[in-house]
Amino acid sequence: MNTLTGIEAERVNQILKHTIERLQILSYVPLCWDDDIVVDIKCPPVLSSLEKLWLYEEQLRDIDSGMGVTTGGKDIHLIKQMHRGVRTTCRELQSEDFTKFIKYLNELRAQVLQRLTTTVEDEAANRALLHDLTEKERQYEESRDVLQTKLNELRDEKEMVTRGLDNTIRKLQNELHDITQFNNVEMEAVQKEMTEAINKATADHELRMRQLQDRVDAMERNVSEVVAKNKEEEQRMRKEKTRTYDEDMAARAAQLKELTESFERESAEYAKLKEHFDRIDLDISRNDEEERILAAIQRREDFARHVLNHACANIQKIARGRIARAVVAKLKAKKGKGKKGGKKGKK
Repeated sequence: MNTLTGIEAERVNQILKHTIERLQILSYVPLCWDDDIVVDIKCPPVLSSLEKLWLYEEQLRDIDSGMGVTTGGKDIHLIKQMHRGVRTTCRELQSEDFTKFIKYLNELRAQVLQRLTTTVEDEAANRALLHDLTEKERQYEESRDVLQTKLNELRDEKEMVTRGLDNTIRKLQNELHDITQFNNVEMEAVQKEMTEAINKATADHELRMRQLQDRVDAMERNVSEVVAKNKEEEQRMRKEKTRTYDEDMAARAAQLKELTESFERESAEYAKLKEHFDRIDLDISRNDEEERILAAIQRREDFARHVLNHACANIQKIARGRIARAVVAKLKAKKGKGKKGGKKGKK
């Protein structure tokens, strides 16, 4: 129920606002024929609706004064025509141009009322205040232009410096990327060489071990053959000559002992030589690896030193350029001040 009441009240409010707007429009319409207004009106529909409205009003005035005929309900019909004419006139006058015209008339009325209600002293004070505000606005605009110019100069200078630093950083990043790639390539090459050297040393070592093992196997086979042969000889000699066999066996035992000692000596010598040559090979491989690593490190240091020298030179160029620009700016400022002082002295 409250919602329906609110909707109805809003509808009545809108109708009243629309009626007030129409009454405001009709308040600017003259009550009778006016040749000056008719000449100034260039819109035929508006002129036609105004002519009909004035005609209906004149007929109504005649009826009210008793000059017209009121038989047959003609006055009611005329009032209805008058209502239709009023609605048509309001509809024709509800245009953007007429709305602007009413707005301008209201503003003109307010200004004339303000001028009529304002004293001479208030008007002079308002003019002085308006002049002061205008002068302040001009000064503020000049200050704003000067500050905007300085801001643009500082912004351009900062952008130039920032652009230079960005270019330097970009160059350094590219150089660092190149150095990193070069180091990666060098490391891969060094690792590849180390792997090849280790594989080669391992293969040589295995080959030598196989050769020595073959020699040991051959010597063991020879020993086995000699032992077997000696056993056969011993059995034969036992059958033939016991005494000679003993002497021969003693000689054979001495020979076997000598061979065993010789084998042990050779084995010990082989172990020493093997250890010695292994150490020599390890030292040689380590020396070669250290020399390659030192050479790679030296190349990196030389390249990094070259990059740092180049970067330092660029930084010094930038710093010297900024110092030179600051000195030139100071000289320009001093020169400008000297010119201003000379002009004041001449005046």
